[in-house]
Amino acid sequence: MRKLLDLFSQETDSIEEIDEEKNYDHVVIEIIDDVVKKKKELHYRYNQIFERLWVSAKSIPEKKLIAKKLLNRLLRESDQLFIRAQIQATKMCPICKKAKEEQKIFKFSDSLH
Repeated sequence: MRKLLDLFSQETDSIEEIDEEKNYDHVVIEIIDDVVKKKKELHYRYNQIFERLWVSAKSIPEKKLIAKKLLNRLLRESDQLFIRAQIQATKMCPICKKAKEEQKIFKFSDSLH
């Protein structure tokens, strides 16, 4: 009888884990969607800045220098959006939460979520 009760309690835990994983999958999809939208908006804004730079009265070497700096800044900001989303996804990961509860000393996993 005891083993039968253990079996049912294990099934309930696995069902809850499946629900958490499904919810987590939805959260990850939202995070990805948010990152794509933010990157698209960011690139659009920088595209407008580049267009204004090309029609400006500055010399070619000045335009080149400014364009390099803008491109570097765009890439840095774009990467930062992804890094923030990655950290958020790691914090919300049910496997990482479970491992954190089991261990007092825990670092977030290095794997991509």
